[in-house]
Amino acid sequence: MTRAPAVLHYEPNIVRSPFKWMGIWTPQGWRTHLKRNSNAVRETALIRVRPGQTYFPGALTSPSVNVVAWGDDLHIDGDPYTDGGIYPCDPRVSCPAGKPRWSVSHSLLCFPVADHSLFTHEYTWDLARGDLTTHFRQHVLLEKALTDSTDGRTVRVQKTPISQTIEGNVAYDVPNSAVRGVWLTPDRSGPNLYSRRAVQKLTMANGTYVRTPRSPVLQCRGVWQILPEDRVSGMFDESCGTCHDLSGISDALKVPLDEPKLSMFLPETAHVFSQLYDSKVNVLASPNVIIDGDRIEHVRRRIGTQFDPATAGYVGGNSNISSHNGYFPEFDFNNNGEIDEADLATVTRHIGREMRANLYVHSYFGPDWLTTCVLLDVEQQPGQEVLVDYDYGAGYDARAGLISLFETPGPGKNVWVEYYSDAPDESQVGEMRLILYKEIA
Repeated sequence: MTRAPAVLHYEPNIVRSPFKWMGIWTPQGWRTHLKRNSNAVRETALIRVRPGQTYFPGALTSPSVNVVAWGDDLHIDGDPYTDGGIYPCDPRVSCPAGKPRWSVSHSLLCFPVADHSLFTHEYTWDLARGDLTTHFRQHVLLEKALTDSTDGRTVRVQKTPISQTIEGNVAYDVPNSAVRGVWLTPDRSGPNLYSRRAVQKLTMANGTYVRTPRSPVLQCRGVWQILPEDRVSGMFDESCGTCHDLSGISDALKVPLDEPKLSMFLPETAHVFSQLYDSKVNVLASPNVIIDGDRIEHVRRRIGTQFDPATAGYVGGNSNISSHNGYFPEFDFNNNGEIDEADLATVTRHIGREMRANLYVHSYFGPDWLTTCVLLDVEQQPGQEVLVDYDYGAGYDARAGLISLFETPGPGKNVWVEYYSDAPDESQVGEMRLILYKEIA
């Protein structure tokens, strides 16, 4: 069954009901299309991979009917690969077979570092011809390099391109969190020459997204709502929103900038009717949370649980807060990829502490945006003020492999770089497994 491609709309904000319309952030604005719910069966195809191969013509044709038998505007209720009908029936690629190269919606929640645009898809596709192009991420944990010979404010890496932003089935040359850092020592101690921290007062772009004036975002520590009655006057640079009184804002808002994850609770919510959604939606009922025995027990029961990108998040099926299972990043206070005794000690030290809820819990970020776990405006209108805490990088040229630095150690100096590359693995052989769909009436 061949379908005409969905009619796409590009919009600066969310103006259509997300219950009926699919919206994807792109550098050109929100790309939306009307959701089309139907039935489909999953099919599996295996394709031989040659070393260094990134282009696979006709890979997405149905094995049973030998045509592209589905459209990526198709939504299926109850299908875990489409996130319960929220996200459409994109192709799912594992390469080598068994290693997922995608992460859908809330399975992204458990990536302790790199952002949404690195892991949503590691490939793009052509539905008209059924072709597939891979952008498989290769994590270069540490590469020795030299700063440039002029002023030492750049460094060039060996593997190119550095990972691009992939959103809405398009790969953009937009820097994201692919470059994690540049250090003077191989143990990554001392200053990160590539990264800076920003604590700012910003205005929401709609009910759930806030744009960051500094990018690319490397990691988000938190998003906290600023209430009208909060006394924060004089604590920020009015031209850029940067906070110049961290201790003052921490006291005024009860924001734990010393341990931002302490206040990452799923907050208490209330149901309010939204005209945009034509339904009741969740809004923040109480701005405050408190460390109690139940919170400590959540951490205790997860000791030994490790981050695994293949099983992280709701779609992975191993992360369920109510059943006390699975790795969630808000319980990993030392950010080592494992919930351990040190994390338990951290939360136990703060029992009884009351804080403002960190609304970044169960959210994710992109190259220049952050999200919240609840609507701050039921009609997705802008204007709510928030305090944000995030890291951002100096930027890079993806194709040239040229990374900028905030600080220079001098020209021709040794540095060590951590980054993600899209360069194919020349040694990789074997089979790539594709999960495809065949739409049925």
